[in-house]
Amino acid sequence: MKKKCIILFLFVFILQQSVQAREFLNTILHLNFGGMYSFAAGGDIIRGENQAVSTGISDNQSTNYYETALCITLDIAPTKPIILGMEDHAIKFGVRGSYRMHSLQQSVRMNNENTGKVMDYTSYMIGPVIHYAPFIESANFNREYTAGGGFTFFALWGKINGDLTAYPVLRDENIPIPSVNYSSKITGYKYDLGVGAELAICSLNIGINIYYSYTSIKMKEKIYANMGKKGNLKEGCLELYIGIPIESFIEPFIPSF
Repeated sequence: MKKKCIILFLFVFILQQSVQAREFLNTILHLNFGGMYSFAAGGDIIRGENQAVSTGISDNQSTNYYETALCITLDIAPTKPIILGMEDHAIKFGVRGSYRMHSLQQSVRMNNENTGKVMDYTSYMIGPVIHYAPFIESANFNREYTAGGGFTFFALWGKINGDLTAYPVLRDENIPIPSVNYSSKITGYKYDLGVGAELAICSLNIGINIYYSYTSIKMKEKIYANMGKKGNLKEGCLELYIGIPIESFIEPFIPSF
């Protein structure tokens, strides 16, 4: 109920504001809705699954893992842009918060392809974000500047909570699993480090993020024989999003002579 109230409040707040796209540099509040796909995955959880699959399926040809997530991120960047160089580019600083619903899938190709879900969890994260506009232009004669797109640099940290259901393909194929337990509640922490690019199109902003993600996982039950109750997941992630910007045209800090 608390989560629904927060989301409802954000929508009501946005509807009451002057919403304009066409602008990147002077956006003070930016709500993004997107989807994530991990193009590389490794870590203790992956090694534990691979060992079980290679032992249980002797004619295994290949085992792959990919994670998907639905994402909501909110940038709050109310600071004045800082103009750099000969008024060619600018930066501003802010805070980013994110909420994601994750699903880690296993795919084992034998004579055919078998898939199953390994983990299902949510993450809550927060951290600093830098907005960088490489090309700016004057908006008027009052030394105000504008930019239609730019880059973001971010580092996020937060917590996770969810479920792990190990050996999904082995269980679906009725192959004996190497442990009595295969299901456990999980908690832990997660951090992301990445870069993004954003462009204003019509009434919305379109963006992409590429980042490295590390997840430390604590299991309530012992699942993998050589791991204990702790493990990790390391990923390279690609995220696409549509953003709703809320602008306040802020005059940047420029010394007057």
